[in-house]
Amino acid sequence: WHGVDKEHYGKHVEWKEKKFLYKATENDVIVGTISGEHESGVVHIGAIIVAAEKRGKGIGTLLMKRAEEFAKEYKAHKIYLSTGKTWKARKFYEGLGYKKIADMPNHHFHTDWVMYAKFI
Repeated sequence: WHGVDKEHYGKHVEWKEKKFLYKATENDVIVGTISGEHESGVVHIGAIIVAAEKRGKGIGTLLMKRAEEFAKEYKAHKIYLSTGKTWKARKFYEGLGYKKIADMPNHHFHTDWVMYAKFI
């Protein structure tokens, strides 16, 4: 594979992956989680979930900031994620500085999705 790496990237590269999972708790009860992975300079947020009754209280923001800290620890230059095109989460991500970079029509369960990214 290293020959292809040289062709594509101009040098030998090491493909390394590091997964993460963080949780937010309140009185020893999990109220939110975020998970994803770092791979070769880019962090993907696979899932962020905050309990419905806890939304709007800053928990999601704290989880996203922790994922960004993780990205910086591993010297990532970009974070990306995808979400449903009509979901409320879009405004949340935009408020944190994420920019829409792609439309993903007819994606999971035949719904339209969008991809967001932030350079760090």
